[in-house]
Amino acid sequence: MKSNVFVDSHVHSNYSDDSTMRPEEAVDTALALGLKGVAFTDHYDLDFPDNQFLFEFDTSKRAAHIKALREHYGPEVEILNGIELGVQPHVLDKSADIIHSHHFDFVICSVHAVDGFALADPDGFYEDKTKEQAYRRYLEEIYQIIKSFDDFDVIGHLGYVRRYGPYEIKSMPLKIYDDILDTILKWLIERGKGIEVNVSGYAYRLGTAIPDVDIVKRFRELGGEIITLGSDAHDPAHIGKSFKQGLSILERAGFDYVNYFKDRKPAFVSLK
Repeated sequence: MKSNVFVDSHVHSNYSDDSTMRPEEAVDTALALGLKGVAFTDHYDLDFPDNQFLFEFDTSKRAAHIKALREHYGPEVEILNGIELGVQPHVLDKSADIIHSHHFDFVICSVHAVDGFALADPDGFYEDKTKEQAYRRYLEEIYQIIKSFDDFDVIGHLGYVRRYGPYEIKSMPLKIYDDILDTILKWLIERGKGIEVNVSGYAYRLGTAIPDVDIVKRFRELGGEIITLGSDAHDPAHIGKSFKQGLSILERAGFDYVNYFKDRKPAFVSLK
């Protein structure tokens, strides 16, 4: 399987407050790995509850930086201007304004905070909740948000809560959460939206991508067509990492292609 047809569709540079990787490093790493390109999806989370991070960046400055990179590297590599929009119910209008006011190739909609708590904080949100209560509340929040906000292309790392919940077993089996997951997946499919296979789950020692293969397979069974592959890299060592496992998940789930986005339109890349 040739890697030079695949784009890493979830990469963070130093425009994200939790990364120090320069965009040039990311592009050079992608080229060294033989990837087709990278989509820079830096964090933009309005009113993020953890004041250690300011997840906002100068979108015009980064767009100019990406333009310069495209001119420097030429057509040998795709360099895409994406964004990972972290959404909460009280900032949906302002979040929509960000997307409407700028040109992006690709928009990931992610839930990183619920009920005023950052999900990456092992306390707070998880206090006094069983795993099922915490996971269900996270999934309910996703559904409530996407019912009101639809200017995005894919839902980011569906199951992100698995990374940080203080539970010995962190899995999110479809058979336990199938009611709410089916509701989310059907909503996405009906509106031509997608999900991603986010392989950061391997880096976080979950043993799977996020979401796991059973959820990806269910998305396909329900008629899902749009699916991207991303490392969620914040440093060069993670770009394209675990793509072999991610591509295997896609095939096991019944996909014979993977997508990346340019000008908010999906390209279909064969897995064969």
